[in-house]
Order: sequence, then C-alpha cells, then structure tokens
Amino acid sequence: MFSNKIRYLLLIALAGLISILYNEYIMGLLFLIVLLLPLVLLALLGISCGMVKAELHSMVHVASKGEKVPITIQLYNPTIIPIYGMKIDLIIRNRFASKHHKKELMVTMDGRSNLCVSCDLQSKYVGNLEITLKGIRCYDYLKLFSLKKKCKASLMIAILPNFYEVEEEIVTNRSGQYTESEHYSPAKSGDDPSEVFAIRKYREGDRIQRIHWKLSSKQNELMIKEFSDPVNCSVLIFLDLSISKDKDSLAYIDALLESALSISYTLLMRKQYHYFSWFDSKRGICRRMQVLSEKDFYEIIAGLIENPNPTHPFNALSTYLAQYPKEQYTDVFYITGEISDGKLDYLSLLMAAEKRIIYLQEEGNNIRQEIRSLNINKNAEDNVNAIAKLGIGLSSINIHNLRSEIQNLRLN
Repeated sequence: MFSNKIRYLLLIALAGLISILYNEYIMGLLFLIVLLLPLVLLALLGISCGMVKAELHSMVHVASKGEKVPITIQLYNPTIIPIYGMKIDLIIRNRFASKHHKKELMVTMDGRSNLCVSCDLQSKYVGNLEITLKGIRCYDYLKLFSLKKKCKASLMIAILPNFYEVEEEIVTNRSGQYTESEHYSPAKSGDDPSEVFAIRKYREGDRIQRIHWKLSSKQNELMIKEFSDPVNCSVLIFLDLSISKDKDSLAYIDALLESALSISYTLLMRKQYHYFSWFDSKRGICRRMQVLSEKDFYEIIAGLIENPNPTHPFNALSTYLAQYPKEQYTDVFYITGEISDGKLDYLSLLMAAEKRIIYLQEEGNNIRQEIRSLNINKNAEDNVNAIAKLGIGLSSINIHNLRSEIQNLRLN
C-alpha cells in the first residue's frame, strides 16, 4: 500500500506539472480531481467500514485431531458502497500453548449484500481451540488508505485426543487382589448386604434370610432382597503434566493425554474399573475420578481439556498424597514426561503392590540415561536397579510415534 501512495503522489505531481504547462481550464480541473480524489475515497471508506458487520460461526464444536473444522464468517454491508478489498483477521490459539497463529482472508463485497466466507481449520494437538475474529480491514478502491474495525466475535472448539488399546494382556490381569470399595455395580447383583440392589418376587431356591418381611406382608407375597456387587476399583492412573521449559509443551501435553487416556480406555474395554487422577490448576487440587463407564471416561477428557494451566511447576504427587493419604491400590500407572528425585520419593510412598512409570520421551532421548543422573542412591552405580528395588517398573513411549508405541507398550 505504501508503493501505491508513492505512485499516486507522482501522479499528482505530473497532473500539476501538466496543468502549469498547459494553462487551460480543463487541465486545472483534472488536477483538482486527482488532488481531491483520495479525500473522497477516504470518506466513502469511512462510511462503508463503519457500517459493515461481521459474525463468526461454526456448526462443529467438538472435533478430533487432524479433522477439518468448517468456520464461517458472516458479513453484511448495509450501504450502497461496494467494498473491493476487505481483509479478515483470525487469531487461532490452543489454550495449552502460549503462542497463537494468524490467518488472513481477502474478500470483496457488493453494496447492500450479505457474504458468507468459509474456511477449514484443523489442529494436530489436543486442547480447546480458541478462534477469535480480531477484526476486519477495509481498503479504498485505489488501496491508498485502509481502516480497521475491531470485532469481538470468538468461539471455542474442543479438539479431542485419539486413544488406542494396549495389546499386552497383562493389563487385564493386574488387579487380582480385591480392595474395599464404596461403589457398587449398577448392572448386576452381588453378596454385599450393606447395599440393596433390587427387590423382586420370591423364586424357588432363594434364601430365607433374604426375604423382605415388611414388604412381603404389604404385598401378600414373598419379596426377596438382592444385594449389591461392590466394584473392585484397585488401579490408579496418575497423569503428571509438569514439563520442563526446554521441551515442546504442546507436543508433550498431547502425548501425555493420549498415553494416559489410552491406558484408561484399555482398562475400561476389559472391564477393569479404575481411578484416573491429575492436578487441576484451576481448583488447586488433584482431581480423582472413577472410570466405571464411557460416560466417566469422556467426563475425564472434558476435565483435562478445560485445565487452564496444566504444566504446573511443582510435584503433583505430593498434593495427591495429602488428599488421599491412606488409599491402597494393587497397581499404579504414573504417566510423566519428567522424572526427578522428589517425584520418585513421593511415588514410593504410594501404597500399591505394583507401580510403573510410563515416561514420555523424544527421539534420541534415553530413559535410562536420565535416570542414571538422579541422586536416588549415591552409593548405587546404576539408578535403574535402585528404582527397581523401590518396586517401581519403567516403560517409555516415543511422542513422535504414539500409536505404535502405545499399542505395543510393555508393562511387564
């Protein structure tokens, strides 16, 4: 646009020179037209830009990674002045990241008309995708001037993670030991007399001890109490989203979420009820939810995506132990992208028969090299063996090959 102004100044100078050389009325009039034309264009631009309206819409509010999301910008020009140059500025930001991306669209628009501008957006990372219509910039016909109009339109699209089933069968057999539970199966009855599952009519072979005498006297027939079946929820998946500053936070958060949710998905598909926990920076606590159904699973996904600042700088395990100091588990899966002496200390304090660190790493990194640099035991030459003596197993996942690494994850 700066070059257009230079060219137009040269045109004004040329028109002025011609009007002087040819001292005629028509030449003077032509010079005045060339001189005053930018002011007329600026006035028309001000009217049209001030009256134009813009709205941001999307029919899709939930999408998967890599899926195209159609976005529409609805424009309305109530004036009779056409706009031959309009730039639409969009700001796209994943709430898990500090950086944002810009997208610009150039359109033209007739007077007294509506225009629907469509574009497809996609994200390769999990999180809430915030799309903001920052504003529109209108240009005059000669592109000498431009005026910007701010807009306050925005929308949010949840990008869901992918999750894969771990093929190793050992995942289904890790909770042979039963732990006490306050939750009961909604689908079948059991033998726990502390909770009544249902009341039904007497059938031959039913125990006399289960007859509901008060209800039977009212119904004039024998009614039987069915007791509830306690849910064995003895496995904990703890997701630690703390990431060092030298790592790509968005890529690591994406990989951590997919890895933890894939393990949870695998357990759920194999009817192994479990707990899923993570630190909620908005509430300042560790949230722990039971996964008994797909509804619970997707509620966890929603809670993780809405976490405003997941890369907390402190040890979340210490908060978890403060909230749940006496909980016992048969298995604990600790998913993390960073290992430290403090984390291992708190992990060793968790009461569980089996504990396993699932470490997320990039290409070229080595989990054993990182662990050897710790100060677990100053007298031990190999910290890997020292961790094994603590009863903690080690597995690793390459964040650049998630699907294959998760499916072939070794937990034995």
